[in-house]
Amino acid sequence: MMDTPSRVPATPPSVLAQIARLPALPMSEIRELWQKLFGADTPNYNRPFLERRIA
Repeated sequence: MMDTPSRVPATPPSVLAQIARLPALPMSEIRELWQKLFGADTPNYNRPFLERRIA
């Protein structure tokens, strides 16, 4: 009997596309997105930090 390899579900392209476009968004949109996702103001204005946490 052959073992079936376990498969990790693929991330939908729409999510990958949203992550890929984070660097192109204006900082104001990054802050709005943070507010929408986390329900609070951004903890700082360090863009790389915010992008990583959102992704």
